[in-house]
Amino acid sequence: MSGYVARVRRGDLPGGGTEFERLMESAARRWASIDPLLPAPPRPRRSGDTLLTVSDEAGRPVAAGTMRYSWYQPGEVGRTWGMPDQHWLTPLVGGPEPGRALDSLLTSWREQLEALPTGTGSESSALLTWPARDVCGVVPLQRHGLQPFSVLAVRRRGRGVPPVLPPRDVVIRLADSGDLTEAVALLMEQHRFEEDFGGVFVQAETAEQTRGVLARALSRRPSWIWVAERRGRLVGLVWVSPPQRARWAAPLVSGASPAHIGYGVVTEDERGAGIGTALVEQAHQALDSNGAEVALLDYSLMNPLSGPFWHRMGYRPLWTTWEARPALALR
Repeated sequence: MSGYVARVRRGDLPGGGTEFERLMESAARRWASIDPLLPAPPRPRRSGDTLLTVSDEAGRPVAAGTMRYSWYQPGEVGRTWGMPDQHWLTPLVGGPEPGRALDSLLTSWREQLEALPTGTGSESSALLTWPARDVCGVVPLQRHGLQPFSVLAVRRRGRGVPPVLPPRDVVIRLADSGDLTEAVALLMEQHRFEEDFGGVFVQAETAEQTRGVLARALSRRPSWIWVAERRGRLVGLVWVSPPQRARWAAPLVSGASPAHIGYGVVTEDERGAGIGTALVEQAHQALDSNGAEVALLDYSLMNPLSGPFWHRMGYRPLWTTWEARPALALR
C-alpha cells in the first residue's frame, strides 16, 4: 500500500474543493453502476468528529471516513442491540483502486482506535456498513479482521410473494391494544432466539422497554402491526413502519417513500405452515397500495431462518454491516 498517505483531522472536511468533489463523484459513479438502489454517497461532514482521509501519490483524496463513538449505559435500550461501546466508521471510497484506498483507510482507523484511552475493551466493537454489491471491499475488510454480521435488505414495490395460504383456522388481522401482552411475549421469544447469533443481548429492562414501544405503536390507527391468531392465541406478528413513519430510512436507499419492517415473528411451534408468508403478504399489499416504492428490513447473517425466508419474500441485500469484536480485533 505504499504511496497512499493517511491523515487525521477534526471537524469538517478540508476545504471541500474540486479534488474532494471528484472523490464524491467517483464513489457515486461506482455505487450507481453496481446497484441502482444505492443512494448517493453522503458527504462525511460531522463537526467535532474525527475525519480520516487517504490521498494517492499525487495528493488527490481517494478515501475519507468519519469516526463516531456510541456508548450505552446500563438500562439504555441500545444495550439490547449490540456491544455497549460501539466505534463506527462511515467510509467514502473512490479513485481507480477503491480496494487499495479502503485498505489504507482501515489501517488508519486501526491506528486511531489503538490510541484511544478507553472504550476498546472486551465490551467494544468496531463497525461499518458497506454496499452489499460493492465486492471490491470484501478482501480488504476481511484482511483487517472484520466479519459480515448483518444485512439491510430491500424489496421493490410489487415484487411478488409466493402464494401460500395459512392453515384454515389461522386468522390474519390488524393488532390493537388488546394484543399487547401476547405480542410482547412473541417479540421476547424472537429476542431470545436472536441472542444465539450475537446481535441481541436481552437485558433485565428489555421486556418492559419492548412493552412501552409496542404500546405506543398499538395506540395508533392503524397500528400497521398484523398478527396471526389460531384459536384465540397469537402465533405470529409482522410490524411495519409505513413511509410516513420511516422517513429516517430515506438516506439508505435511492427509491422514494421507503418503508421498514421491524419484526417478522412466528412462534417456534408454528413455523413452516405458511403463517409467516401470509403475514408478510398482507403487509406488502398494504405497503404497495399506500405508495411505498421500496421496503427495507434487517436480518442477522448468522440466523439460518431469516435470510432464506426474506429472500423468498422478494428481498435482497443492499447493505452489509461488518464488525470486529472487541474493537481492537480490527487489524
